Amino acid sequence: MEDRHSAARGSEAFPRRYRLGENRNYRYVYRRGKSTPSRNVTLVYMKARDLKIGFSVSGKVGNAVTRNRIRRWMREDVRRLRARMKCGKYVFVARPSAAAAGHAELTREIRGVLSRAKLLREGV
Repeated sequence: MEDRHSAARGSEAFPRRYRLGENRNYRYVYRRGKSTPSRNVTLVYMKARDLKIGFSVSGKVGNAVTRNRIRRWMREDVRRLRARMKCGKYVFVARPSAAAAGHAELTREIRGVLSRAKLLREGV
């Protein structure tokens, strides 16, 4: 029974190989990357060989429950778009106004910043 659940969840999970990881990797992307802002989310990205994605939600956004909810929403939206994203290093930064936004609005903005920065593949 547990195998069935882990197998189903495995295809929808956010695998470790796509995670940006340590603080120094975030700092590197912030320093060298380009930024694309929107109302609730800012994308900082740079070209790279593999796809690495990180999420940042500061204490200005709200309490821990709010920050974790926003982080889960962003992770879910990016997980769905991951197959269409070009290789590179990405950091999605939530702005304080994201606390009042709904999931659908964040989804639209994440898709919008990726398309404005021309980071989505067309044919996939």
